[in-house]
Amino acid sequence: MAKWWAMNLKNRSLFALKHPKYTLGAIARDLFSLDERFIAGITGMSPSAIRDFLNEPFERPEFFSHLQAAQVLLEGAKTVGAEFYGKRILLQYAIVRAHRPELILETGVANGVSSSYVLEALHRNKRGQLHSIEIGNSPYVPEGRSPGWIVPDYLQSRWSLHLCDARTCLPGLLDKLGTIDIFIHDSLHTYEHMKFEFKEAYPHLRANGILISDDASWNSAFSEFSRSVASPNARVIRGVGILKKHAR
Repeated sequence: MAKWWAMNLKNRSLFALKHPKYTLGAIARDLFSLDERFIAGITGMSPSAIRDFLNEPFERPEFFSHLQAAQVLLEGAKTVGAEFYGKRILLQYAIVRAHRPELILETGVANGVSSSYVLEALHRNKRGQLHSIEIGNSPYVPEGRSPGWIVPDYLQSRWSLHLCDARTCLPGLLDKLGTIDIFIHDSLHTYEHMKFEFKEAYPHLRANGILISDDASWNSAFSEFSRSVASPNARVIRGVGILKKHAR
């Protein structure tokens, strides 16, 4: 069994009982490495290399033990839990490892689980910076904790956190950064806001850059945007929309 699949096995099993049809489809995708093949196709890596990337976070004791400690703290707080070991977040890690970006911009941080994975991938790449936008009053963050509190200290040097509303500061930050390699939407998942972020970020993506949208299945914003830019490499995997900006 792959290391990533074995993680959080209890919760995976409970989810499977509640959603058998989805689970069977996911197992089939794993058996034939369909997710890995898509990521390999848009990054130029082999499916086996992508598979190896999925296991990396659990093979680095410093990172993995930090996540485990943070999970215990979060479970003890009276707040909504976070997904620590799901494939949806590991695929984003694998994309960053394979794509080797210099500049990533994400919206939505909350406790900082996904930000930690992105930063760990940059750390392993020995290159790249992450800029994150967080509105700062997330209901997911326990009382007394700051947004992104889970991000390990040794990864902080590659991270710039901007506490502001994406609706007002995203355009200006994009203008300041210029061209970005990856954009990750994980903030407000309404149709209007998602379309706003996609339209703002896409022109700043370099050719062959990648746009990622968490919870892309919640509404039609991602699918509509993919059609509007005529991307031949767009797909929703495990609820995460992934789109490659093709070179003209």
